[in-house]
Amino acid sequence: MSDPLADDPRTIEVAPGEVSLSDGHKQALLRELKAGEAVRAVYHDGWGYAVLTGKGLVLLRNLLAPKATRVARPLRILRRSYGMFDAVEILVAGKPHKLHGSKLDPKGKLLEAAGELLPPDSALRPGGGRRTATWVRRHPVSMAVAAASMLVAGVNGAGQTDAVARGGTDHAPTVPDLRGASLTTAAGEARRASWRVAAADASSALRTVTAYRAGWRVCFQNPSPGERTGHYGRTLTLYAVPETEPCPSRLDGTRRVVMPDLVGERHDAAWRELAPLGLDSVTRFHAHTGQRLDERRTSLADWRVCRQQPEAGIEVPVTTRVDLWLTPEGASCTEPSPTPKPTPKPKPKPKPKPEPKSKPNPEPEPEPEPKPQPKTNPSPKSTPKPRSESGSGTGSGTASGVGFGQFCSPVGATATTSDGRPAKCFMGKDGAARWGYRSG
Repeated sequence: MSDPLADDPRTIEVAPGEVSLSDGHKQALLRELKAGEAVRAVYHDGWGYAVLTGKGLVLLRNLLAPKATRVARPLRILRRSYGMFDAVEILVAGKPHKLHGSKLDPKGKLLEAAGELLPPDSALRPGGGRRTATWVRRHPVSMAVAAASMLVAGVNGAGQTDAVARGGTDHAPTVPDLRGASLTTAAGEARRASWRVAAADASSALRTVTAYRAGWRVCFQNPSPGERTGHYGRTLTLYAVPETEPCPSRLDGTRRVVMPDLVGERHDAAWRELAPLGLDSVTRFHAHTGQRLDERRTSLADWRVCRQQPEAGIEVPVTTRVDLWLTPEGASCTEPSPTPKPTPKPKPKPKPKPEPKSKPNPEPEPEPEPKPQPKTNPSPKSTPKPRSESGSGTGSGTASGVGFGQFCSPVGATATTSDGRPAKCFMGKDGAARWGYRSG
């Protein structure tokens, strides 16, 4: 289940890591908070809790049925941070409350800035009545003289007393309007009029302010100007900001500053002017190309400011983003940036051709075996000379007594075998002439 404090913009800053509240106390707090009232810190308060906001303090009591009680600013501080828990003791409806344990305000500095320390002899402190009675018992003579003086003054001023009673609050002095005055001047006038004076930051910065801090100007005050009130023993709280800052639009509103003139300044000097003002959200651009600059990659200390946004002299909240357009040292703000020539891509080196692998010496081919010579039948010891039909044994005549398959010469010659069959000399496929059968 989601945390309701993390989902509400008024409590989102204290939801993670601050004092953990029960679901019932969270719902009671959200019902009590007003629109735009941001929570600053959460404290332990005995068995309950105390929540500091920009408008005061909200006490969360009762574990079974949580309910919220609001305490207006300024808080009445009985004792500043002390002890092992750094507790700040405040006075609420005549009862002391020890607040401690905040992770966002561990030393109670935010609490002290939202209130005023009661003087040690203040009658508002617990036990003040007992101390007065003890003083009366120990100083009877002085008490008798004081009583007689008061009696005489009462007789002489009876008519005045009746007039004040008849006039009611019409004769009560009005609260002076100290807004716009310097803080030291306003505090002096208030003290001369018998007011107790407290000072606080008028903006959401919650800076620690004393009543006689020089260089600050009053923006708001409580009680309001023109209010008729019996001010004896009461505190006039002056809410101020430095004189170099404009007043916020409302009490505890976002701090506002006047944008300084940074054009022509070096970047490091411009940053030193912005940082104390709280303008720490700065984006940097190249004045020629408009490209965003990154300080982590480029040293910008010596670069010059050509343009700025917002412009100088404008009142802006401290949450405003500041844009600066810069150029390198020595470069003109109006000179266009030269178009860089693209670096030609290096031609790839041709890959070396692989050396041909050396072929092994071919083995000598075996010499072809000589064709076997056809066997010749041995000539008979006595070969009868062929008988030529024409009576001639040479040339193209005929011969007798030959055998088929015997070598013969010349091709085309005729003969008769020993058994009387006709034969002729034919050229064989192997290139040798042999006797064959003559058919016709």
